[in-house]
Amino acid sequence: MDFLIFVINFLFGCYYVLLALRAILPWLPHNRMNPFLRPVYLLTEPILSIVRAGLPPARIGMDVSPFVLIIFLWISQRIILSILQ
Repeated sequence: MDFLIFVINFLFGCYYVLLALRAILPWLPHNRMNPFLRPVYLLTEPILSIVRAGLPPARIGMDVSPFVLIIFLWISQRIILSILQ
C-alpha cells in the first residue's frame, strides 16, 4: 500500500510541476514547438482546455486555468489518499 501511495504522490507531483511550468511560460518568450517544451503542452493542454471551457472569460489579463487545476488536483489527491489510508 505504501508503494501505491508513493506512486500516486509522485504522479501528482510531476503533473504539478508541468502545470507550474505552464503557468510561467506565458510570461517568457518561447516557441511552443521547442522539443523540450512541446511535451509540456501535449500533456497539459487537454485538461486545461476543459478547465478553460468552464471558467468565465478572464479579464485580469492572464490564464488562471493552471492555478484552478492545481487546486482541483490537490483536493482530488487528498481524497484519493484518504481513501487509501
